[in-house]
Amino acid sequence: MHAVILPATPLLVPGMAPGLRTDPLAGVRAAVAAALAGLTDGGRVPLVLAHGRALRHGRMRPSLAGSGIDDRWLPGSPPGAGRRSGAAWSWRDEIRPAAGTGASVALLALADVLGDRVAEVEVLEVPPSWPGPVAGPDPLLRDAAGLVVAGGGVPGGLDSDPGTLTDGVRAALRAAGADGWTPQVQVFAQSHDHLPPEYRVTVLA
Repeated sequence: MHAVILPATPLLVPGMAPGLRTDPLAGVRAAVAAALAGLTDGGRVPLVLAHGRALRHGRMRPSLAGSGIDDRWLPGSPPGAGRRSGAAWSWRDEIRPAAGTGASVALLALADVLGDRVAEVEVLEVPPSWPGPVAGPDPLLRDAAGLVVAGGGVPGGLDSDPGTLTDGVRAALRAAGADGWTPQVQVFAQSHDHLPPEYRVTVLA
């Protein structure tokens, strides 16, 4: 297994669908968790690949503030989350820069699988206009122990398909060798008026 492409909607995060009797993305979340468990099997720590406003790389903390969700509502977020508490280090340490929405959803999904080891996960955010790797990101993509790819296009963009990948993310996948990988797609149809017709979870093997 080389990569998992997940629909990077905040609704994938538990508790982010208030007011609905049933969790519309429970099945999607379970499929993502199973795929990520396979990707991280054997202790592998993958690289998160996501859209960003600018080219960035490093260890980041999740934040859904860009979607209007305060960080205190993130799962497992204690009072004063993001601050050091005694000898325990929080993976939401505020010293780390906040990841964009797509990367943050991926980090939160990985946290359910990796636990505290999610602190070791690195993020590569690429803008839509990124033509492909140069000296910096190229080894990251080539040597990554698997990729967790945030689907969904540009937040607030015209394309609301949760399976969309920006041109920059596609270029990064090509640089990682994805043209030779085989996709396995699970489709989850939706009937709620305010949701897309379907969500897809893709494994590239």
